[in-house]
Amino acid sequence: MIEGLYLPDIVGGGYGEFWRTRKRYRVVKGSRASKKSKTAALWYIYHLLKYPQANLLVVRRTYRTLERSAFSELKWAIRRLGAEKYFDFKSSPLEIIVKSTGQRVFFAGLDDPLKLTSLTVSTGVLCWMWIEEAYEIDSEDAFNTLDESIRGEVPEGLFKQITLTFNPR
Repeated sequence: MIEGLYLPDIVGGGYGEFWRTRKRYRVVKGSRASKKSKTAALWYIYHLLKYPQANLLVVRRTYRTLERSAFSELKWAIRRLGAEKYFDFKSSPLEIIVKSTGQRVFFAGLDDPLKLTSLTVSTGVLCWMWIEEAYEIDSEDAFNTLDESIRGEVPEGLFKQITLTFNPR
């Protein structure tokens, strides 16, 4: 883990329950300045380093919007946590890799649903999903497809979780 890191100073107030919950679904809505995406990004980077078997899938309606949203937020979180030396970044396809373990952060758009159903990991398990701008999901079937991506058994200590972040409409 990152030495000398005191999370309350970095994360700030109002997100204690978000940070601690292990429930299957976390739903966070808030305005643009609510820190929901930044806090989610911090959570994922911190926990990828804490759990070397975990992998993350980040989803939006269209793939092309991910680089300027969640991908940028995760890169920001890595810098904020002082963890740059632990990660590599790929831009085509978008991917963030933990150097020491091979864990991955995958990015996918609902505009190519077949890529979601065939996603597999070579290290550990795919146990977390972040649906950024979740209001973009326009049907229960689309959500169910995403939900089914986080399936199977996980090693002891890990948990499956889907986080939905969005602005109120």
